[in-house]
Formats: sequence, C-alpha cells, structure tokens
Amino acid sequence: MTNRRQMKSAFPYVQRLLEDEFIQEQLREAAGGLRAVYMRARSKRGQAAEDKRLYRDLRQAATSIRDAMSGLQRPKPQPKRRARKLATIALAIGGCAWLTIKLQKLQSQDASSSGAPSAQSDTSATEGADGSPNIPQPEHAEP
Repeated sequence: MTNRRQMKSAFPYVQRLLEDEFIQEQLREAAGGLRAVYMRARSKRGQAAEDKRLYRDLRQAATSIRDAMSGLQRPKPQPKRRARKLATIALAIGGCAWLTIKLQKLQSQDASSSGAPSAQSDTSATEGADGSPNIPQPEHAEP
C-alpha cells in the first residue's frame, strides 16, 4: 500500500523530468561536468586537490544539479493580494464619489451665479397637477 502511495507521489516529478527540456539540459550539463571532473582528477592524481579548473568544473556541475532540482519542484503559488485589490476598489469608489460631489457643487454654483431658475422649478412648470408631464397638444384647424 505504501509502495503505491510513493509511486503516486513521485509520478508528477517523473512526468516533469521526462517532459521539461530545461531540466533535461541541466542534468546533461551536470553529467558532462562530473565526467570532466572525474577524468581530470584521474589524470592529475595528487595535484587534483589544487587544480582550479577541476574546482570550476565541479562548481558548474553542482550548479546545474541545483538548477535542475529547483526546476523539478512545484512552483510556489502566487499570493492573492486581496488587501491590495480591496484598497484599489475602495480608492476608485471614493474617487468617483468625490468627483460627483465636486461636479454637483460646481453645477449649483454656475446656476446660482447666472441667475437662471433652478432645475427644480423648471420641471414643476412642465408637470401637471397629478405629476404627469404637460405635453402641449398641436392645434388643429377645424374644416
């Protein structure tokens, strides 16, 4: 039973290993680097501990392995940033409300400075007693 669970948990990693070109490339580079390190250490024998080229190749191979393993891991989920979205929406709503109030004040100042009757009195003149609009009827000449 545990063997089946282990296989199930390893399947996504194996699938990613087989399909991802980046991971395959990093593993190829690591294998080539380790092969070069082995050959150089074998030919240098006693002086291999002081060989800078050997250490450079070994460092590159280790970096390739680390890059392959980081590419094999699950990607970290992006944070949702709910507070930032909420603040942006609140700021937009507040800006709209402020702009509406500002425009209303500007319109009322324009109306009072020009001496024009307010919009309230204009609408009351066109309404009938029951609140329905007064629509002037065309006059017809009778034959």
